[in-house]
Amino acid sequence: MRTLFFVIVLANLLTYGLGAGWFGLKPGESRLGAVVRTPTEFRPGAIEVGPLK
Repeated sequence: MRTLFFVIVLANLLTYGLGAGWFGLKPGESRLGAVVRTPTEFRPGAIEVGPLK
């Protein structure tokens, strides 16, 4: 039971350390998705807005 407790505490510290930036950048500081462009709609005229038929 002690072993399970220490494994859980170690996993908790590892997860906290990743979020706190102990092992590199904080998740909020990373710009992994910065190069992703918004999708382009190819046929915007094909969309009809109005009441249901």
